[in-house]
Parts: sequence; C-alpha cells; structure tokens
Amino acid sequence: MVWLGSTYEDVLSRKIELVFFIPMIVYMSDSIGTETLALFVRELALRRLNLKRIILKEILVGLFLGFASGFPMGVFSYFWLRDVSLSATVAIAMMVNGIIAVLIGMLLPIIFAKLKRDPALGTDEITTALSDNLSMLIYLVVATLILFR
Repeated sequence: MVWLGSTYEDVLSRKIELVFFIPMIVYMSDSIGTETLALFVRELALRRLNLKRIILKEILVGLFLGFASGFPMGVFSYFWLRDVSLSATVAIAMMVNGIIAVLIGMLLPIIFAKLKRDPALGTDEITTALSDNLSMLIYLVVATLILFR
C-alpha cells in the first residue's frame, strides 16, 4: 500500500478528498472477500461444489454487495462534499471492488486445493493482503480515469 500511495501521490494531492474514503473502501472490500472465502472454504470442505454455479452466484453477490455499499457511500460523499465526480468514483470503485473481492475469495481456496494444501489455513491472510492492495489500486485507477482525464 505504501507503493500505491507513493505511485498515486500526485492524484491524491490533486484531490485530497480521495483520502477520506480509502479506509471504508479497503475495509468493505476486505469484508466481502473474507466472507466469500469463509463460505467457499465451507463448500469445498462439504464437497458440494458446482463450480460454475457458485462462481456466477458469488459474482452476483459481489456486484450486489459492491452496489449496496458503494451507492450509499457515493450518495454520502455527494451530500458531504458536493462533488459528483468524486461520488461516482467512490461508488464505481466499490462496485468493481465487490466483484474483485469475491473472485479473490474463491480463487485462493481453489489454488490451495489444487496444490494439495488445506484452503482453510493461510488463505484468509493472503485474501486480506490481496484485497486491501487491489481495492486501493482499483480506487486510485478509477479516480484517475474519472477525475483527471
């Protein structure tokens, strides 16, 4: 995250309000990914896995959770800061992060299982690290595209 902060220092300094939403975006993405991970590991353990169905279902859940958290965050940011572009950045980044978080939460247990490792051990920490960094990257990329084109 330090690297991301320094890489996007110019973006953050040009629109300091972006910093206000980083904790919420990172936390919500991490929460979505961790919840998906827990459910997916349980499904793997019970061996009742229809991979195609569960991936589609989880992507829809990620999109819904991203929308359910991103839309209110975007509305709140608009009423607080009166900046439509910033509000769109927050909402869109959270929606994209919802999908990315569920993909991380599903892919890591699959990788661990393929490597003959227990998916319940270690995937939570890796999911958190990946989700935190990717959510920050996505947020800053979306901000760059929307605010500074």
